[in-house]
Amino acid sequence: MMSRRHCDDLANQNLVLFGPGRPKYTPRDWDLNNRTKNVFSLNQQTLAERVICESERLIDETKFTTELNKNESDFRLKERIEDIRFRQDELKKQKKDAHIEEEALKVYKQRTLDAINTLQEIAVPICQKCVIMREMRQGVDLVLDDVHRELRKELDVMNGAIELLHKLMEQGVEQLRRLRATIYLLDRDLSNKEKSIQIDEKNVELRHNQMGMKVYDGTVPLDPYNNTDPEWIEVTNTNIENTAKEINSAQTLRSYIDQVLKQAAEDIRHQVGRTNAAFCKRIAEVRYTKIKLENVHKETVHQVNELTRTVTKLEKEIAEKEGYVALAQVRMANRAHRPGIELCKDNVYNSLKKELAALRETVAKLDHMLVQSRATLRYLLNTQVMQEEEINLKTNSLKIDEVDCMTLRESLNFQNF
Repeated sequence: MMSRRHCDDLANQNLVLFGPGRPKYTPRDWDLNNRTKNVFSLNQQTLAERVICESERLIDETKFTTELNKNESDFRLKERIEDIRFRQDELKKQKKDAHIEEEALKVYKQRTLDAINTLQEIAVPICQKCVIMREMRQGVDLVLDDVHRELRKELDVMNGAIELLHKLMEQGVEQLRRLRATIYLLDRDLSNKEKSIQIDEKNVELRHNQMGMKVYDGTVPLDPYNNTDPEWIEVTNTNIENTAKEINSAQTLRSYIDQVLKQAAEDIRHQVGRTNAAFCKRIAEVRYTKIKLENVHKETVHQVNELTRTVTKLEKEIAEKEGYVALAQVRMANRAHRPGIELCKDNVYNSLKKELAALRETVAKLDHMLVQSRATLRYLLNTQVMQEEEINLKTNSLKIDEVDCMTLRESLNFQNF
């Protein structure tokens, strides 16, 4: 390094100072450098052309692949929508069948309820009233006859039918609950499929170059799936199969309910017919007995009247005979006043004595017959009263069975429930 003083001296002498000299290249170096740079440039150009060609090829290839993949995705989306719609239609058809079966089962449930109400509110009370009214029969007519037995059997048949119909009601309510549960699952499946269709239809309408389209930056993961397509199909198939099973169960139950309702109505009609037949037979028997009693009573009344007249005649005859006795006695008394030898037992005396003895015997016979007639009349009057009481009993029984019970039982006319 030059000293400061030496530099000042050079400046004062107006001298120009140059720095250290740069290295110099030879012409060969220069030529080599130019050729090397030229080769490098040519190589870079060749590489650029190759990259450009490769890029063009890759662009064309990726454009085709991208469009192909997009078209494939669009096709799959449309195919999926059609598949969902197909299964949606199947679910709707099954849901429609389930609703139809539900309404039909409701009708059968109401039929069962109406049958129970009819039996509990009409049939059983009528039968019980008949039993109670027949307890109002009097005397010997309060008998455990065929009507009583048939009425008891009728009550048993009706109560048995009511118990069976209550069980059917419980089964019907449970079947309706299961049917509604499957309809709920169908509705949920249909709702999910409808939302899925809306989402996929929106995806079909989306375009890569539309406004607002950008790379997804949401928080929901793009691959949240935990079910496979076969599992998706299985869920729908299971819902359809379960609904079909419940529909089949409901149809079977409806058929059974219909059969039980018809059989119950038939059994009750048959038993009501048997009870009515027993009533008619008993009414005919009581009426026949009453008519027979009335005929006998009529004859008894006639005999009472005749016997009364006979007693009157006997009393009259006895009174008349007492006159004859008095006459014979007065005559004999008068003849007892004959004087002297005239007071003799002549033929007149014998005749009067014989007459008086005959009169006394006749009066005794008439008295005996009067006593017997009066006793017979008392017995006959007692028999008449007994007959009248029996006729009243039969009249009361006929009123209970024919008027009260049979009139009440006219409403027991069940065709079908």
